[in-house]
Amino acid sequence: MPDESTGVVITIKDIYDEVRDAKTELRSLTQEVKESRRTDEDHEGRIRTLERWMYAIPISVLVAIVSAVITIYGG
Repeated sequence: MPDESTGVVITIKDIYDEVRDAKTELRSLTQEVKESRRTDEDHEGRIRTLERWMYAIPISVLVAIVSAVITIYGG
């Protein structure tokens, strides 16, 4: 039934089409969220690996310097 003041008609088919479009968009967003979580987990793993190297390198350098000093002055 048209609204007498505006003359707009919204049919069941119009509502169905909008619901179907919303469902498609929701599926797309759900997939993006799933992919984003995988990316975040991968990113977190890379950060942890980088942090391990960040702390391991100075310790290795310190051990090498101490070893060199002991070798030079201790021997």
